[in-house]
Amino acid sequence: MANKNAALEKKAADQKAAAEKKAAAERKKAADQKAAAEKKAAAERQKKAAAERQKKAPLDKKSALANQVTSEKKREQRTQLLTVSVYLNTGKIAGFVSLGVIASALLVSVLSFIAR
Repeated sequence: MANKNAALEKKAADQKAAAEKKAAAERKKAADQKAAAEKKAAAERQKKAAAERQKKAPLDKKSALANQVTSEKKREQRTQLLTVSVYLNTGKIAGFVSLGVIASALLVSVLSFIAR
């Protein structure tokens, strides 16, 4: 009788453990499904937002182009890979040129005195 009770208790414990395992698996499956659904919904929201931005962008660009002068319109429509800006300090350049002219005049005058 003790063996029979022990066997019944073991069977009941096994059934309880199996039921708990099954419930845990179902909870995990439900959580995974919920996460997948949320991920899918987030992806759809992002897709909708991107579509809305693309719808608005051409309209905004066209309205902005309508208010610009011709050179600015051409600049906006052109696609550029790289823009390089070079700034010249004209004061320094004029100073160097004037020094060169003075130095060359001085050298020519010195050479003309030496040649006499």
